[in-house]
Amino acid sequence: MNIFSYKAMIVDDDEHSRQIIKHLLIDYFPDIEVAGIAGSVADALPLLPALAPDILFLDVELPDGTGFDILRRYPTLDAQVILITAFDHYALKAIKASVIDYVLKPVSETEFTVAVKKALGRCREESSATGDLSMLLSSLQRQMSVRKVRLPTMNGFVLADIDDIIRCEATDNYTILFFSQASPRTVSRTLATYEEELSGFGFIRIHHKHLINIRQVTEYHKGKSGGGYVIMKDKAMLEVSVRKKEQLMHAFQSNRNVL
Repeated sequence: MNIFSYKAMIVDDDEHSRQIIKHLLIDYFPDIEVAGIAGSVADALPLLPALAPDILFLDVELPDGTGFDILRRYPTLDAQVILITAFDHYALKAIKASVIDYVLKPVSETEFTVAVKKALGRCREESSATGDLSMLLSSLQRQMSVRKVRLPTMNGFVLADIDDIIRCEATDNYTILFFSQASPRTVSRTLATYEEELSGFGFIRIHHKHLINIRQVTEYHKGKSGGGYVIMKDKAMLEVSVRKKEQLMHAFQSNRNVL
């Protein structure tokens, strides 16, 4: 008969991801009991206070909301939180600055074990994440409420609506931004700069030349080889690199409730 030292709860709507987390815990952390599993915000909310887990594995994107919605409902949650996310579009700089850890999908055995070991260390120290949760949520709220991006000009800058951006294309050390309601604009900033700045708003790098707004994708085609291609709302057909294909597929899955 197993005697567990810690309780864990998994909140993730992806059955494959849940099974991976569960089996990694069994294989590497036999003293952690998987006390509960939920696949949505609605299922998780009543379970969380009843189970009082020591560690919470929390998917960011859920069918009826986000993992942050759960954290907002329980701002004094006394659990170590490990976020599970398909790609880093949720202001991971803010997450990195807190005691919360995260693991990118597809779940890596190495990343997972490192995150759990950190969480267990804080459990043993009986350190509370309450203050950090509050600061994190406040920081995320501020970042997600900003819906403008600055585009430098000769005389200063202009502000563009992020939701209006269809895609960004690299050309040397410049970036061309394509809009749904305005003409394209070329700016003297690299695509990597915009990749970092827009990652919190549903943008994903699909190629060394292309950064796209996933909400502006109309079609995906596998193609005959490689990563296939996407068709955007401006009719642009953009190649997807082989190494970016899996990340793009996870992005489509994670954003299915907003696409």
